[in-house]
Amino acid sequence: MIGERIKKRRVELGLSLRDLAEIISMTAGYLSRVENDQVSPSLDALQAIAQALQVPMFFFLNSGPLDPIIREGSRRVLYFPDSKIGYELLTPDLVHQMMCLMIRMEPGVKRITVPLAKPNEQWMFVIKGSLEIDIDGTVYTLHPGDSIYYDGNLLRDFSSVGQEELELICCITPPAL
Repeated sequence: MIGERIKKRRVELGLSLRDLAEIISMTAGYLSRVENDQVSPSLDALQAIAQALQVPMFFFLNSGPLDPIIREGSRRVLYFPDSKIGYELLTPDLVHQMMCLMIRMEPGVKRITVPLAKPNEQWMFVIKGSLEIDIDGTVYTLHPGDSIYYDGNLLRDFSSVGQEELELICCITPPAL
């Protein structure tokens, strides 16, 4: 499913497998296996592919009919076992001015971010666990009920600290990932 959408977008942009592989510093053979759904890309690989193809990561998920209500069991989900991070899309699509995600991270997991292709603003609200977040070199620790608002391009990394799984809501405008 993801592979098919990656290939379709790559072809729309007029890129060969080799072109895309060169842009993201991966092999054309690996990308071919991803496009044929023989392997699942890691979080870092999917983020690199999405940036090269100028779309948010959630673009690659199959989208159903647009409904303004997203029921708990019908969210589009990306889970990366290698990074122990899960993302659930809380908004119906990525064509509007904002996207919201539920992010879940196992204790001790750190996510180092890469600058996004376009300027954006982000807001996070901690539901469960503890979040450590580095915004342009300043590190903040948030606990359940705390929130933070920041320029998304200044985000360096965020971590699940403590013994409990981290669960938070993140809103990004305009949509980017």
